[in-house]
Amino acid sequence: MYDASPEALRPLFQTYWSSTGWRQPAQVPDPASLEAAIDAGIMFREPATMDHDGWVGRARAAAARTSATDVGAAFLSSLESRRLDLRSALGSYAIARHLPAHEFTPTNDGHRCRVCGLHPTDQQDLNILSFERFKWGGVRRDDVAYLAFDLDQFAGAPRVPATEAGLAAGREIATTLRSAAPSETATKVAARLRSFASNKAERETVVDILGVCGVLRNPAHPGYRQSFVSWEDRPLPDNHHVERAYPTCWWRGSDGIDDAALEEFLPQLAG
Repeated sequence: MYDASPEALRPLFQTYWSSTGWRQPAQVPDPASLEAAIDAGIMFREPATMDHDGWVGRARAAAARTSATDVGAAFLSSLESRRLDLRSALGSYAIARHLPAHEFTPTNDGHRCRVCGLHPTDQQDLNILSFERFKWGGVRRDDVAYLAFDLDQFAGAPRVPATEAGLAAGREIATTLRSAAPSETATKVAARLRSFASNKAERETVVDILGVCGVLRNPAHPGYRQSFVSWEDRPLPDNHHVERAYPTCWWRGSDGIDDAALEEFLPQLAG
């Protein structure tokens, strides 16, 4: 189990973030602080390098050890606790559980896999992935390497029980999404999610997660609830200018909420 206390997270956050945003370049902690963060399970000594099959296998194995009940409860608890590392796993699990075992199948340029989007070999800076996970609840929503890392970390995450305040915040999110105007995009409706303490990026991340797990209903561009959406089948709108995950970038208020997905992942909010 890692240490998610503010004190343990401080070296990680100070490496990449300042009051003005991203540190360029990153500011590596002093050796003692770095070792403390590594011992806390928050930072890592070396990048992780695996071939395509290694990352796919790691993501599939991590998903097999996880349950919809667990990630849903963690998501709801994060709305009150603001433990964004607990929020991320719902989206990662929804995608990774249907990730098929497959060999690298190159796109026309040969750089990525048609099925999952991975390169033949991927080196991942785990410290950046860890920072993004704690800072925003993840950024690389459909990146297989992030799915593997996120779900592996979730297995050792100290849990926080869901409170009535968290459940109430979740119900208000569902109500807001149901009542969105037909022309309202996911980005616009995210701005109206005020039932939990958050900033703009965190609210948009919540909407992205609900999109990939299929709670946001989109018949033309379904999420990953029932099957894996291959890399080459994830189109972006022509006017796509914000970093919303697929399929959230296509959602409009008129699409509403998929009650079956809500019942599966967040049954406390159903009905």
